[in-house]
This record gives sequence, C-alpha cells and structure tokens, in this order.
Amino acid sequence: MGKLREIGSRIRGLFGKELLDKEFDEEMTAHLEMLVEENLRRGMTLEEARRSARRSFGGVEQTKEAYREQRGLPIVETFIQDIRYGIRMLRRNPGFTFVAVLTLALGIGANTAIFSVLDAVMLKVLPVRDPARLLLVRWTAKDWPSIVEDLEGSNRKDPAGGGWVSESVPYPIFEALRTQNSTLSDVFAFSANVNGFNVQFDGAPYSALTEPVSGDYFKGLGVEAIIGRPILPSDDDAAAAPVAVLAYNFWKNNLGGDESVVGKTIVINNIPFSIAGVAPPEFFGTQPGETVDMYVTLSMFPRLVQALTVTGPLPKGGDAAVEAAAIWQKPSTWWLVVMGRMKPGVSEAQARADLDLIFTQNIDSMIHSEKDSENRPALRLSQGGQGLDLLRRQFSEPLFVLMGAVGLVLLIACANIAGLLLARATARQKEIAIRLSLGARRLRLIQQLLTESLLLAVAGGALGLLLSRWISQLLVALVASGRQNIELPLSVNGRVLAFTAGAAVLTGILFGLIPAFNATRIGLTAALKEGGAGNRLGARRSRLAKSLVSAQVALSLLLLVGAGLFLRTLQKLESVPLGFDRSQLLLFSVAPGLNGYAGARLVDYYNQVQERISAMPGVKSVTFSSHAPIGDGESSSSIRIPGVTSGKERFDLHRHLVGPSYFNTIGLPLLMGRMLDERDNSSGPNVAVVNQTLARAAFGDENPVGKVLSFGSEKKPRNFEIVGVVGDAKYADLRRPVPSTAYFSYLQAIDAASFMSFQVRTAGDPEMVIAALREQVAAVDANIPITKIDTLVQRIDKTLLFERMFSRLTGSFALLALILVCVGLYGTMSYFVARRTNEIGIRMALGAQPERVFRMVLIEGLKIIGAGVIVGLGGAALSTRLISSVLYQVPALDPLTFGAVAALLIAIGLFACYVPARRAMKVDPMVALRYE
Repeated sequence: MGKLREIGSRIRGLFGKELLDKEFDEEMTAHLEMLVEENLRRGMTLEEARRSARRSFGGVEQTKEAYREQRGLPIVETFIQDIRYGIRMLRRNPGFTFVAVLTLALGIGANTAIFSVLDAVMLKVLPVRDPARLLLVRWTAKDWPSIVEDLEGSNRKDPAGGGWVSESVPYPIFEALRTQNSTLSDVFAFSANVNGFNVQFDGAPYSALTEPVSGDYFKGLGVEAIIGRPILPSDDDAAAAPVAVLAYNFWKNNLGGDESVVGKTIVINNIPFSIAGVAPPEFFGTQPGETVDMYVTLSMFPRLVQALTVTGPLPKGGDAAVEAAAIWQKPSTWWLVVMGRMKPGVSEAQARADLDLIFTQNIDSMIHSEKDSENRPALRLSQGGQGLDLLRRQFSEPLFVLMGAVGLVLLIACANIAGLLLARATARQKEIAIRLSLGARRLRLIQQLLTESLLLAVAGGALGLLLSRWISQLLVALVASGRQNIELPLSVNGRVLAFTAGAAVLTGILFGLIPAFNATRIGLTAALKEGGAGNRLGARRSRLAKSLVSAQVALSLLLLVGAGLFLRTLQKLESVPLGFDRSQLLLFSVAPGLNGYAGARLVDYYNQVQERISAMPGVKSVTFSSHAPIGDGESSSSIRIPGVTSGKERFDLHRHLVGPSYFNTIGLPLLMGRMLDERDNSSGPNVAVVNQTLARAAFGDENPVGKVLSFGSEKKPRNFEIVGVVGDAKYADLRRPVPSTAYFSYLQAIDAASFMSFQVRTAGDPEMVIAALREQVAAVDANIPITKIDTLVQRIDKTLLFERMFSRLTGSFALLALILVCVGLYGTMSYFVARRTNEIGIRMALGAQPERVFRMVLIEGLKIIGAGVIVGLGGAALSTRLISSVLYQVPALDPLTFGAVAALLIAIGLFACYVPARRAMKVDPMVALRYE
C-alpha cells in the first residue's frame, strides 16, 4: 500500500507544479522564520540569527531539488522536456518540418488506407450478435461429386489439399441439419446466389438484388429490424402470406426512407409481398462487400425464379409453383448456404462431430452406385463470424501487393528524411558538441534527437490518418472489378488506429535512429574547431547520405518496374482484338420473364422493343442476345458431334441465343455459309452458326457447314445443323482465349429466355439516345426496369477497372517515389558540392576547367544512381515473380520494362544532379579558398 501511495503521490506531483512550488516555498520560509525567532530569543543579533538559521537548515536549492525529485516522475518529466525542446527546434525550421511531415503523411496515409481496406475485407466480422459463435457449413471432395448435378453459388479448387470446395448444399441436408442437430441453437440458410428481380412500388419499377433466406435467418444472426420486424420462422411456411424485409440503403435511396412503408405492398416478379420491416443500416448480409436490396423467404423463392428454372412447357394441368419447388428441393440441386449458432457451452469440436454425423448420413442416402461413392463430399465446418469469403479470395492478393507497394514508398520516405536529418545534424554539430562538453551524456542526446524524429512521425501519422479516409474511399471505388458493386464499411477502428500509431512510431525510429547515433558520434575538440574537422565529420555523413539515396533509387526502381508491368498489361488488354466493332454500341438488359411473360407473349415483347428502338432517330440497327458482349456471363454445354465424338466423349462449347440481325448489328463477319435469319423460327429446322475456333477444333480443315451439333441424350437428341461460320469474338473475359462458341436463334430454344441483353448500334454518340430509349421501352411495359445500361466502350472499361486500378495506383506510388528520389539526390549532391567547395576552388585555382568539375559532380551522382539501379534490378528480378499471376502477355522479367525503367531513373537522376553540377563549375576560386 505504501508503494502505491508513493506512486500516486508522484503522479499527482506532475500536475500543478507552480502551486506546489509556491506552497513548498512558503513552508520553507516559515521554518526559517521560526529558526530565526528561536536564535533571537537566544540573544543573537538579527544578522547572526538569520545566518545561523540558514546554516542549520541546509542548502535551500538542494532541498527544493530533492523535494521535486520525490514529488514527480523524472522519466516522464524528462520526456516532456524533450517534447517541448523538440517542438521549439521544429518550429525554428518550418521548411524542413513541413517537407518532412508532408512526406510522412503521404507514406503513412497510403499505408493506413490500404490497411483500412484490408481490415474491412480480411479482418472485420459480421455486424451481428456474438459472431464468434457462428459456424459455416462447407464441404470438400477429391473430384467433382457425381451426386451434385446442379450447383449454384461458389465452387472452387481447394487450396489446402486439392480437390473441390463449396458452401452450397441441397435443401434436404439443410432440413436435416436444422432438425436433427443437438449442438446448435439456430440453423439458418440463404440462397447461394443473389438474384436481380423486377420490383414495383407505388407504380415505379426497380431492379432489386434479392436474397431468399430461411425463417431463422435474422434470429440466428441476432439482427433486429429498425422499423417493423424481421422475417420470422412462421413466415417460411408455404401457407404464410409473402413478406419481404428491405435493406436500409434500398429503403432510404429508392423509397425515400418513409417509415409508413411497413405493411404496404411491394410487387416482386409480379407477386405481391407485404413489407415486414427494414434492416439496420450497418447490416449488409453475410457476404462482405456484396449489396443486397431486400430479403424474402425461402418458400417464395421457387415462385420468384420460376421463369428462370422451368425450361420447358409444363404438363397439361401442371402446377408451375409445385414443379418449380420440386426442382429446388431435389437432393441433386445444391443451392443453399447453411450457417448455425453454437449453443452456450458447446465447443466447435463438439458441433463438428454432431453435424458431421448428420451430413454423412444424408450423403449416404444420396449414393446409389459405386461411381457416386468415389467422390463423396465430406463436411468441413469453419468459423462463420466473418461471413462468406468471396471478397477475401478475390482481393486479398491484390491488396497485399498494394500494401507492399505503399510500404516501399514509406521506406523511401524514411530514407529521404534520414538524409535530411543527416544534413541537419551537420548544421547542429556545434550545438551537440557544446552540450556534450558541458557534461550531457550521449544517450541523453540520442533520446532528444529521437524524440524530435518521433514528433515528426506523429505529426505525419496524424495528417496521414486524415488523408487515409479519402484514399481508402477511392480504393473501394476502384477495387471493384467493374462487374459488381462493392460496398465496404470503412471506419477508423481500434485496429486502424493501432496500425497508424505503430507505423508512425516505427517510422520515427527507422529514419531517426541512424542520424541520431551519427550526429552524436563526434570528437569534441574537432567539432568545436572551424574547418578541417568539420570536413572529416561531413565526409562520414556524406557517405551515409549517398548510401541512403542509393537505397531510395533501388526501392523506387522496384515500384517503377511493377508499375511498368501493370501498365504494359493494361495496354495489352486494351488492344485485345474483340472480333467485332466496339464503337457506337449501346447495351442494356431487360427481364420480362420475371413479370410473367412467357411463350408467344414473351417473343412479342422482344419484337416490340426491337421495333420501337429501330424506329428511333440516330439508331442504325438493334438486336438482342442471351449474353451481351464482354462481362455479361456465359453459358456452356457438353454435346455430341457425330463423326467427331464417340461413346461417352463430349465436346465443350459456349452457347448464345441471339435475335434478328445479331451478327450485322455487333459487326461479326461471316466467313462461310449464311447467318441466322427469319427462317430460323420454331417451325423451321434447328440450325446453328459456329465461330472459327469451334470449326477448327471440331472439324479441322473440313467444311463445317452441314455438320450436326447434338444436345440431349442419345435416345432423345436435339440436333442442330451448322449453316454458317463467323469470326471469333470475346465475350466473358478479355484475358481468356476465344472459346468454341455456337449461336442459336432464340426462337428455336426450348423456351424463350426470360431475360435478354439488347445491343443498339447508333449513328452518333450512343449516350445521346438513352433518354429516348428508356421512353420507348417503358411504352411497351412500364413495369419492366432497364438494367446494365452502358456503352460497349464503358463496359470494356469496367471489366478492365481492376487492371486500371493497379496501373494507376502503382504508377502514382512510383511517381511519388521518383519525386522523393529526385529531392534526396538533389539534396545530397548539393551537400556534396557545398562540402567540397574549398577543394573545388583549389582544383580550379590549379587550372582545372569548369567542364571537368561539372563532369566530376555528374560522375559522383551517376555512381550513386548506378549502385541503386544495380541493386534495384536484382531485387525486381526476384520480386516481380510474385505478381506474374496478374500480368497478361507480359513476362515477369520483361526486358523492355526493366530497360526503360533503368534508363528513366538514370536520366532523371542525372537531371537532379545538373543544378548542383552547374553550381560547382561556377565556383569562384578566390571565394572558395576563403570558404568554410
């Protein structure tokens, strides 16, 4: 207790020092007066009484100092003194302080911004109750399981042990896990795919991303509605009235944030739903970064997607809802993601054992042959607190690459400021020498200099934290691949603050430690003299400064090479031949099938839209297809080709359903045979047009016209005769080679597609017809919203947004690094010239020509640059292999990029040396001989 009281007393002693000193002075004065009075009573004179009192009391100042040491915390007081002195020193050099703080702010701010995005993508948990208790159901298999006939959602190769991994399970497994487990308090499911549905509210049409969820979804996550109520287990009953919960952003942005919407009707795919409530603003679902507009019950999902799933005419008298529901309840249809919340006291191991038994039993019931048992799925349970990991898998590697790039920028900034501090230390060498000669310990001076460095770093970190907010928002806007809207909840939380504080402190130590040690390693006699001693000290610091600049050159070369490789990749992708004309083409999509259109009525809708747009001024031609050019997905099939495949062998191709004038509108050239036209309808023979890649892969040099593509089984085949060959065209991905592709008339499909993408070729700027186009489409049916409207050029730009982001960001970082290198090199060479002014004067006095002095300075600068370039090229050769996976048709050791970057650095470096070299050649020998 005594020790605690002493600590408490010392802490209190840090505050109100003036008052405590005043009180102590008064107390000491009172004691002295008492001694004086006592001496007077003994018969002493007043002067003798005072002298005796002071002698017996002891040294007043020593007593005060001893009191102060007992009163406070010397370490803290010393640190506060260092901070005050450091602030005064930085205020005396505002130019140096401004440059250093701004440089650090850019470096730390960029690092904090990248970390903020990394934190949101990789580290943040779902905004739900007790996320640590959530579990996510996954399964793995060595090879693709034969019992999985139709899988919705994510499936991928397992990076841990090969094989396949997925979160999607069939409805029977969800039901079994929900009803038979003994370790989870709540088990809930949601659709693996979020679908865009047609929505009408108060007469206005919208396209809304809708997620079907089970009745326990909100209860299991622990999420309450901000108005109304969430979906409840009773809502998932087949006989219950349809209800929907709106996402906060959809409610706020589209419905005006009207609280009276609860209980009103919203129409989704022609089915009326009652709005039950609105989800809280921080809740985004279970997929970080994914946008969801509304939630509906699982029981309504089959009816909502009926137009998308029923691919043929129903039997006479058949119930569409029953047929659709049967598809989604089949054991072979894997489409649900299942999560659960562990009961209190239950461990993850116990839950795994419990659920594994249920999962295995259900898989056993699906296996009916030896082939089915070969690749049976096995349960893999994982933590569900962070939700699904699609965003983490997609962007973790690029974000880590960017983190490495901004880390290099920060290192360059540190080296730059370290060089500035070395130059500043030379100017302060007399001050340091005087303090050392007066008895200051070297460690005490190092502490003082490090405190100044930390002050710079803290100021840079604070400003960088402000800049990071803007930079991180820009990153989120750029990080989307162009095909999805990514929303991340970015906030300055404890992890971000800790990272920024750690980066600032580490940076301060990193760039301050070497200059602090170097500045205090001086001989007192030499440092206090004018002239030669300073030269020896400056020579040592000059070598260190040159090494720091060479390090900056090497690090900047790494960044420049990376930026160059990304730029070359972007250029390659932008120049990829598409196979058709990309100019003056407008794209948009509609999904009338979701509003109940089917059969002849659906065909009539497409024809009306095409006719109305064709009649618009400025429109040259109009067509439509199941997939738009570039970035609109793809459909594939495994078929038989008589004379090419045999037995169970299959030929894989991509298929497109197209409307009238498709090839002419998008500009796809005919190479052989004929195009699809009005003859190719439901009453005509089935025909197809193939691309050049398919013709070459299947038939080699043979003429493919007249050959047959056979879909379906051997017993019930659907044969399509090839009537033409067109040029190759890129669709889904610019990076992939053109796949074997077949085009079919949409009228010869089993059923007309419920959604289509329209392509409109215009005579002028496509964006000028958008307003009129919307009016014409609304005139056919105002309840069908237009989605994905943009030009083909914009669509391509969106698909390349990821590559453009890398190119721009790494280019910006590399440019910043290059500026820092130029500043550092200029400062170093200026210091080199200033330090050797006396020597240069002697050389010129002895007959050296100015041109020779000019070359001497340039050669000195070239040595610094050359050393950095050599080290940097070696580092780049090793590090560029890490980014080879994101390059396209550019080798990681691209000689053009490496050579261009090295030449650029040398040229810019020599330019930075030009001014100091010119200054050196103009030195007046008489002035230089008197220079110190």
